[in-house]
Amino acid sequence: MSGNIPGPSKALDIQIPCIVFLVLTPAFVAIRVWSRVNSKSGLGWDDWTILVSTAFAIIVMALMLASCAYGFGQHIANLTKENKAMTLKLFFISQAFYKLTMSMTKMSILMLYLRIFIQRWFRIICYVLLCIIASYMVAAFFASIFQCTPVARAWNKTIPGSCIDITANWYANAGFSIATDIIILALPMYPIYNSKIVLGRKIALMCVFALGAFVAVTSIIRMQTLDFSSKSPDTTYDLTSSIWTMIEENMAIICACLPMMWAPLAKFFPSFFSTTQRTTNSNDSASRGANSNVNSRSRSRWTQLDSYSDNTTSISMNPVGDDQPRTSEDSTGQILSPTGSSHDGAFKYRDFKGITKVTEYHVSYSMTEPKSPRRERQ
Repeated sequence: MSGNIPGPSKALDIQIPCIVFLVLTPAFVAIRVWSRVNSKSGLGWDDWTILVSTAFAIIVMALMLASCAYGFGQHIANLTKENKAMTLKLFFISQAFYKLTMSMTKMSILMLYLRIFIQRWFRIICYVLLCIIASYMVAAFFASIFQCTPVARAWNKTIPGSCIDITANWYANAGFSIATDIIILALPMYPIYNSKIVLGRKIALMCVFALGAFVAVTSIIRMQTLDFSSKSPDTTYDLTSSIWTMIEENMAIICACLPMMWAPLAKFFPSFFSTTQRTTNSNDSASRGANSNVNSRSRSRWTQLDSYSDNTTSISMNPVGDDQPRTSEDSTGQILSPTGSSHDGAFKYRDFKGITKVTEYHVSYSMTEPKSPRRERQ
């Protein structure tokens, strides 16, 4: 920006991560949406929430890039009065959207859990966490906006007034973020561990959900930079905290999208991530037995086989208490599905005990009595 005194600049430390994540993060979200649409499961609340979170993250990165144009990354003493005020104002606004981004991402993950897991205790914990995070998001947003009285004092300390302890506020926000990250990360491990699925797929599932640990690690690293950044007199030049802010919020969104990467991962690692399994020999034998039985009847005087349908791998997820049978092609359901029970000839998902794969065979045929053959004339 013209008017600033030339000098060293760390603007690239902000610009490069912003540009990289402006491409990478929307790409992961687009793959997530494509996976939902391709599986015909439709977009759920978790998908809409992550889209809003991504929009907030883009706003944060756009504000940071704009602040660099006014001198963010240079020594504050080298900036003109107008440029310094604009730089700090853009940074101030980005802080509020950062808090919205992190909270919305956590809420999206919890909503995803509600689509996958059906244990009562698990769902209660998810709803409690959703209420806590949503309440904290509102409180943190307004605390960030009204951190100073008057508000303009946040970017112009020459204005008379007062401000809250910024260092304590940043530490409290980081502590809450890390604590909720760890809880959300650990929450699905127990149900997956107790599930009755193949060991290789169980490990793959746990690894996919455990990738959220990267977010907790970046939050911890960012927390270690808060004291220096919040107390530094050269706030436009000491950017370590801002760099990790960009990394943290975007890694959170990317990790939130990873469970929906199951279909793409299945193409590269079919032994671990395949969404379908070949039927066992016993199933094949049963199928052949059903065929031979029907065909033997067709040779008798009473039966004629009209049709045979083999409906394999039908996976669905019903809410707790829903006794109606469903069939869904939800990509999430292909990862995790509840255990069901058969009742009155119809498969209904009632006794939820973990993760399972359901294979159903439906045979339909009609019974007709063949006409008596005509006698040939002598």
